[in-house]
Amino acid sequence: MKSLKLSALAFVILGPSVLFSQSPKKFYEIGEKFEVVANYKDAIENYSKAISLDPKYEKAYLKRAGAYEQQNQKAEAIEDYKKLLALSPKEKEYFYNAGRLLAAVRKYEDADLMLRKALERDRGYSEAILAEVEVMHALKNYSYGIEVTKMGMDDRKDFVTFFNHAVMLDSAKNYVESEKYYKSARSDNSKFIPAYVGLALVQVKLNKNVDAFKVCEDALAKDANNTDVYFARSVVMADRKDFQSALNDITRVILSKPTVVAYKQRASYYEKLGQYQNGVNDYIQALKIDDKDADAYFRKAAANEQMQNYKAALIDYNKVATLAVGNDKIEAQLRLAKKKLTELSRESIKPEIALNTPRANDKNIVKISADKEELVIKGRVSDASLIKSISANCGSVVFSTDSINPEFTINASSVSKLNEIAITAVDIYGNTQATQFKIEKTESNKPLIAIEIPETSFENEIFIDNNNPDIYIQGKITDQSLIESVMIDEQLASFNHANPNPDFSAQVNIANKNKITITAKDIYGNEITQVYSLNRSGATAGIDNPMGNTWVVFIENSKYTNFPSLEGPAKDVMAMKAALNNYKITKILTRQNMTKIEMEKFFSIEMRDYVKNNNINSLLVWYAGHGKYVSPTGYWVPSDGKTDDEFTYFGIANLKAAMQSYSGKLIHTLVVTDACESGATFLMAMRGDENNKRCDNWELTKAKSAQVFTSAGYELASDNSQFSKTFASCLNNNTDACLPIEKITKKVSAAVVQAGNQSPKFGKIKDLEDEGGTYFFIKK
Repeated sequence: MKSLKLSALAFVILGPSVLFSQSPKKFYEIGEKFEVVANYKDAIENYSKAISLDPKYEKAYLKRAGAYEQQNQKAEAIEDYKKLLALSPKEKEYFYNAGRLLAAVRKYEDADLMLRKALERDRGYSEAILAEVEVMHALKNYSYGIEVTKMGMDDRKDFVTFFNHAVMLDSAKNYVESEKYYKSARSDNSKFIPAYVGLALVQVKLNKNVDAFKVCEDALAKDANNTDVYFARSVVMADRKDFQSALNDITRVILSKPTVVAYKQRASYYEKLGQYQNGVNDYIQALKIDDKDADAYFRKAAANEQMQNYKAALIDYNKVATLAVGNDKIEAQLRLAKKKLTELSRESIKPEIALNTPRANDKNIVKISADKEELVIKGRVSDASLIKSISANCGSVVFSTDSINPEFTINASSVSKLNEIAITAVDIYGNTQATQFKIEKTESNKPLIAIEIPETSFENEIFIDNNNPDIYIQGKITDQSLIESVMIDEQLASFNHANPNPDFSAQVNIANKNKITITAKDIYGNEITQVYSLNRSGATAGIDNPMGNTWVVFIENSKYTNFPSLEGPAKDVMAMKAALNNYKITKILTRQNMTKIEMEKFFSIEMRDYVKNNNINSLLVWYAGHGKYVSPTGYWVPSDGKTDDEFTYFGIANLKAAMQSYSGKLIHTLVVTDACESGATFLMAMRGDENNKRCDNWELTKAKSAQVFTSAGYELASDNSQFSKTFASCLNNNTDACLPIEKITKKVSAAVVQAGNQSPKFGKIKDLEDEGGTYFFIKK
């Protein structure tokens, strides 16, 4: 007993040291492997472990920054580059990458600081110059931008540096110098079309539209389908008052490459021709691309005003007000426009209020779950004018004051105390409507969720056997009422809202996720949320393991109702788990003190589903507990087994029958039973030459095997198991890359026979397919 306690204590003490013996380089290399298969989340986790062990591990910071950027976690990548700068403050590339990413998140002033540092270290750093040029445009710092483009020309004078300098001069309104450098870019590379486009546009600003037209014709002679040239030529033709030709050119641009700028440009030509509705249509198309473009809203409002469509103009002006806060010029124009439009569009019709969630019938009755305390109420107010305010008796109301017929949301509380929902809406002219919705209480049972595809475990675990970014999910919702919504993460699943207990389905992106959440809600607000974990071990298991996806199941029966309780199984299983920690095992399942019903269900149903859903290749089942032999049958004794009732035992024949239903999907099956009297009936025949199973013969991992190793035949076994102790010792002391079961059985059998009256048995499992393969334990 003393020696066992010391062994357990040694395991507790040594456990953490094994964990921390991993080197930073090892975690770094694992991170690289994950990065190769685009699993950036796990790559980041391993790079972080390397950094935690070595905070000055420069390569790990650099790799993690790249992985963060792949995950679009730019802020985290920026922090890593800053840490790299602390380690290597002279490294220009770290300043450049930090600046580039800061520009990407629109922190232009911080980006400018970093990029200037990069250029201090190398004035000819072309990538940093290009990035700084973009930052200077964003900051509208054209004076320094001109200095930066001069640096580019100092490094090399070519069409790219000439062009960048010309664009910066153009932005600074130095059109004369800009024209000169556009011409230099064109001269250096006569096929560089952007130089032609820039030159033509700057010549329009210099009132040289004849020269500009010739430049466009020259460009089209080189590239007859270039939309940028057609855009420039449309500007030239508009400057020459030939708006029909300008419309033809800009329409050709839009048909090829519709952009906000192109739509706004064409709208301006329509307005010059007095075709304001066409202009409004183009502004609408521009806003579909960018709904935050205040200039497009302002122009659209002005066009609507020209057509005396004052209500639409007022909506647009209100939208501009929300987008152009702080712009004194625009705000002054807005005040004048809105004052005029408000008087022109006054009306006296009351708003109308409707509920969408919960649904109201034609008598304004809503049905709500009897136990509902909090509720999200959604609806819509319909009116010819903008809505000034919406209030309710059950909470504050959120809505947009800029929208005609706005939708609203109320986060209601203490719903169980309410008899009605009272909502009042007031439009901008003071027209008021108050509507009451009577509440009726309904059933309060939550829906039930069942996933059918893919099959799930009893622990709500979905096993992923490939690296695909998406999985198809199909299931069923059971409820007393109709279902309102089924959400999988942030995605709505498809189902028939009119069907009771509907089927649902969705294609779900699971890239870099370790779980999915399904939420089902019925029409009365009863809601259930279920979390399913994603186990990807099967997707990577077997990449460098010839035994493939390997699972181990421990059945540890220690506490018995009618048999003496045992101390040994818990210690033995703990020792075996510790030993297996050094080997390539995908997953370990442990079941303790199982009843007969639980054992039958586990091996017949649960284990069948595990094998099927997870593509398990190799399975080791280890039983530790009481055994029984009642001629001619061997049994494992469940925790509720009775000493005088053979029917209450779990028969080895039952185990074999259960395993036969899924053994065809397994390549290797190994059952180890450390129990008295139970083993011999498992065997069909003893194996022959045990020494023939060598690790260099990998064909044995492809040939099926079904093997059993028992601690005893028909004899009684000891609670203090020499069998388990020697088995674990063989695994712990092994220095080879792999260890065949035959080598273990030889050493274990010798030790057990010498220690007492047990006689371990090793052989094939009767009635399970065996092609002469064998079970290998593969070292990590």
